[in-house]
Amino acid sequence: MKSGRVRDPASRYFAKDLTPRERAAFEAGIALATVYHSLVGLPMPRTSRGRKELERGVASAVLSQPFRRRVVVRLRGRRAGRGPYSYGEIGGGDVSAEVLVEYGGWTVRARLGYVRSLRYPLMRIVEVRRSRK
Repeated sequence: MKSGRVRDPASRYFAKDLTPRERAAFEAGIALATVYHSLVGLPMPRTSRGRKELERGVASAVLSQPFRRRVVVRLRGRRAGRGPYSYGEIGGGDVSAEVLVEYGGWTVRARLGYVRSLRYPLMRIVEVRRSRK
Protein backbone atom coordinates (compact mmCIF):
# COMPACT_ATOMS: atom_id res chain seq x y z
CA MET A 1 0.00 0.00 0.00
CA LYS A 2 1.21 3.46 -0.80
CA SER A 3 1.22 5.30 2.48
CA GLY A 4 1.98 8.83 1.27
CA ARG A 5 3.35 10.91 4.12
CA VAL A 6 2.23 8.41 6.76
CA ARG A 7 4.67 6.17 8.58
CA ASP A 8 2.40 3.25 9.23
CA PRO A 9 4.02 -0.04 10.24
CA ALA A 10 0.63 -1.78 9.90
CA SER A 11 0.28 -0.89 6.20
CA ARG A 12 2.11 -4.08 5.15
CA TYR A 13 -0.81 -6.11 6.52
CA PHE A 14 -3.33 -4.46 4.21
CA ALA A 15 -3.98 -5.27 0.54
CA LYS A 16 -1.08 -4.05 -1.59
CA ASP A 17 -3.36 -2.20 -4.01
CA LEU A 18 -5.25 -0.35 -1.25
CA THR A 19 -4.86 3.38 -1.77
CA PRO A 20 -4.33 5.91 1.04
CA ARG A 21 -7.75 7.37 0.15
CA GLU A 22 -9.39 3.98 0.68
CA ARG A 23 -7.47 3.43 3.91
CA ALA A 24 -8.61 6.82 5.23
CA ALA A 25 -12.23 5.80 4.54
CA PHE A 26 -11.66 2.46 6.28
CA GLU A 27 -10.24 4.22 9.34
CA ALA A 28 -13.27 6.55 9.49
CA GLY A 29 -15.59 3.54 9.46
CA ILE A 30 -13.67 1.91 12.29
CA ALA A 31 -13.89 5.13 14.32
CA LEU A 32 -17.68 5.40 13.90
CA ALA A 33 -18.20 1.73 14.72
CA THR A 34 -16.12 2.18 17.87
CA VAL A 35 -18.35 5.07 18.98
CA TYR A 36 -21.56 3.18 18.22
CA HIS A 37 -20.63 -0.13 19.81
CA SER A 38 -19.10 1.55 22.86
CA LEU A 39 -22.39 3.26 23.70
CA VAL A 40 -25.36 1.15 22.60
CA GLY A 41 -26.72 -0.81 25.54
CA LEU A 42 -25.16 1.35 28.26
CA PRO A 43 -27.45 2.98 30.80
CA MET A 44 -28.39 6.49 29.68
CA PRO A 45 -27.08 9.04 32.18
CA ARG A 46 -30.00 10.74 33.94
CA THR A 47 -28.59 14.25 33.74
CA SER A 48 -27.41 16.39 30.85
CA ARG A 49 -24.10 16.77 32.69
CA GLY A 50 -23.74 12.99 32.81
CA ARG A 51 -24.51 12.73 29.08
CA LYS A 52 -21.91 15.41 28.27
CA GLU A 53 -19.28 13.60 30.35
CA LEU A 54 -20.01 10.32 28.56
CA GLU A 55 -19.90 12.04 25.13
CA ARG A 56 -16.53 13.62 25.93
CA GLY A 57 -15.12 10.39 27.37
CA VAL A 58 -15.99 8.28 24.33
CA ALA A 59 -14.78 11.00 21.94
CA SER A 60 -11.50 11.23 23.84
CA ALA A 61 -10.99 7.46 23.71
CA VAL A 62 -11.66 7.26 19.95
CA LEU A 63 -9.42 10.27 19.35
CA SER A 64 -6.53 8.30 20.86
CA GLN A 65 -6.70 5.81 17.96
CA PRO A 66 -4.24 6.36 15.08
CA PHE A 67 -5.05 8.93 12.38
CA ARG A 68 -8.09 10.44 14.17
CA ARG A 69 -8.03 14.24 14.11
CA ARG A 70 -11.45 15.16 15.48
CA VAL A 71 -14.26 13.20 17.12
CA VAL A 72 -17.58 14.66 18.28
CA VAL A 73 -20.17 12.46 19.99
CA ARG A 74 -23.74 13.46 20.89
CA LEU A 75 -26.36 11.54 22.86
CA ARG A 76 -30.03 12.29 22.62
CA GLY A 77 -31.42 12.13 26.13
CA ARG A 78 -34.52 10.21 27.05
CA ARG A 79 -36.32 10.23 30.35
CA ALA A 80 -36.20 7.08 32.40
CA GLY A 81 -39.25 5.66 34.08
CA ARG A 82 -39.92 5.97 37.79
CA GLY A 83 -38.73 3.71 40.53
CA PRO A 84 -35.37 2.48 41.79
CA TYR A 85 -34.90 -0.01 38.92
CA SER A 86 -35.94 2.28 36.09
CA TYR A 87 -33.30 3.72 33.83
CA GLY A 88 -32.96 4.54 30.17
CA GLU A 89 -30.73 2.52 27.93
CA ILE A 90 -28.78 4.03 25.05
CA GLY A 91 -30.14 2.79 21.74
CA GLY A 92 -28.92 3.19 18.18
CA GLY A 93 -31.23 6.12 17.61
CA ASP A 94 -29.73 8.03 20.54
CA VAL A 95 -26.17 8.23 19.18
CA SER A 96 -24.76 10.66 16.64
CA ALA A 97 -21.12 11.33 15.88
CA GLU A 98 -18.76 12.95 13.44
CA VAL A 99 -15.15 11.92 12.89
CA LEU A 100 -12.33 13.43 10.91
CA VAL A 101 -9.55 11.06 9.83
CA GLU A 102 -6.31 11.94 8.03
CA TYR A 103 -4.26 9.27 6.32
CA GLY A 104 -1.68 9.39 3.56
CA GLY A 105 -2.59 12.86 2.35
CA TRP A 106 -6.34 12.28 2.48
CA THR A 107 -8.96 13.59 4.90
CA VAL A 108 -12.27 11.80 5.42
CA ARG A 109 -15.22 13.24 7.33
CA ALA A 110 -17.80 10.65 8.32
CA ARG A 111 -21.00 10.73 10.35
CA LEU A 112 -23.17 8.43 12.34
CA GLY A 113 -26.80 9.34 12.86
CA TYR A 114 -30.26 7.87 12.89
CA VAL A 115 -32.02 8.21 9.53
CA ARG A 116 -35.73 8.19 10.22
CA SER A 117 -36.77 7.20 6.68
CA LEU A 118 -34.49 4.13 6.89
CA ARG A 119 -35.25 3.49 10.56
CA TYR A 120 -31.56 2.85 10.93
CA PRO A 121 -28.46 4.40 12.57
CA LEU A 122 -26.48 5.01 9.38
CA MET A 123 -22.69 5.41 9.25
CA ARG A 124 -21.68 7.32 6.15
CA ILE A 125 -18.82 9.19 4.53
CA VAL A 126 -19.81 12.81 3.89
CA GLU A 127 -16.55 14.20 2.52
CA VAL A 128 -13.28 12.95 1.07
CA ARG A 129 -10.60 15.48 0.15
CA ARG A 130 -6.88 15.96 -0.17
CA SER A 131 -5.39 17.00 3.16
CA ARG A 132 -4.12 20.54 3.51
CA LYS A 133 -0.39 20.89 3.88
